[in-house]
Amino acid sequence: MSSATTSLTPVERLEVLFGEMEELAGQRNAIDSRLVEIVAEFDRDGIWGATGARSVPALVAWKLGTAPRTAETIVAVA
Repeated sequence: MSSATTSLTPVERLEVLFGEMEELAGQRNAIDSRLVEIVAEFDRDGIWGATGARSVPALVAWKLGTAPRTAETIVAVA
């Protein structure tokens, strides 16, 4: 915990921490959105085949280090 938040009341600390959570969630959403756009481009243009991967979900799981199910979800959204 930073020294800036140690002098705050518990309610104030919660507000600060909730604000940080909201900011991080927004960044995560932006990152996820861009990943989906990139995967859509791989799939649409067929350039994923040059990687040697068996499928787009396999490529996504490999390059992102995600579980196969997570990769399938990203591809489905893309």
